Amino acid sequence: MAALPQGTPKPKVGVIAIVRQQDKVLLVKRKFAPHAGHWGFPGGKLEWGETMAEGAARELLEETAIIAKMQTPFACFDVLESDNNDQLTHHYVMVAVSGKYSSGEAQAADDAEAVGWFSIAELPSPLCPDLVNILERASAQ
Repeated sequence: MAALPQGTPKPKVGVIAIVRQQDKVLLVKRKFAPHAGHWGFPGGKLEWGETMAEGAARELLEETAIIAKMQTPFACFDVLESDNNDQLTHHYVMVAVSGKYSSGEAQAADDAEAVGWFSIAELPSPLCPDLVNILERASAQ
């Protein structure tokens, strides 16, 4: 396989943390693209040398002040976002990692505009694409 030309954009790997407490799931309202202003799971870019569980735990803490024991990844999906001219602006491969709540009071920090615990029956809107699908897959574990 030929190498990509220098300067060619490449997909980034990201992780999201799916954390439940009793019958509620933790969501953040995204401050920045992709999907700014939408409710989704805490997460972000995986850093060099981190496992997916470590990255999800770090992003969770940075965005929400919540500590959770993250488990193994259970789903992977694409996040593609284009501008008004149909030019691709974001391309992430997101890995979903479920976790068990340990401690902390949810606070919006880092790149979260807001944070909250929500029941599945009363999710806020607008939601990030694939959120309901990811919740269903997390529940099936």
